[in-house]
Amino acid sequence: MSKRPNTVRTALLAAILILAADAALAPAALAQSEASSTTERKQAEKQQKKKDKEFNREILYRHSVGPKVLALGPYSISLFVRGQPLEARLRVAVQMTSEQARIALEDQKMVVNGIVYPLAVRLFEQGRPSTEQIRAFKEDTRSQLIARYPDMIDDVFIESMI
Repeated sequence: MSKRPNTVRTALLAAILILAADAALAPAALAQSEASSTTERKQAEKQQKKKDKEFNREILYRHSVGPKVLALGPYSISLFVRGQPLEARLRVAVQMTSEQARIALEDQKMVVNGIVYPLAVRLFEQGRPSTEQIRAFKEDTRSQLIARYPDMIDDVFIESMI
């Protein structure tokens, strides 16, 4: 009979140790799950802030340039000029005669890009453009767009050139 109480004691001791180990590990597991959910929540908030910032930037842009302006680009141009690499970015804005014209050309934006992009590459073929080359680019772009879309184009502007 003396063996039985030892086994009962041993089993009881083992059960207590298991419960104590579970109790010790439970806060750690809880803290880990809480930390992962906090990290996930922060990532979701960060993504939402990016979306909101982009949306607000688009609204501010529309207010600053007006409803009759079609933004094109940015065009990334990579060329070798006299053996040296040239990296350039160009954004072009086309002012329309009406908002309906902008909406019509926005549907055909790929065609408009097909007209403007080769002219943008030609602008940088000899390196950084001079003032005269920029004016010629604007005039060429305007004349080709007016030839394709008469009575829709008012003017062509360069938004940014890097």
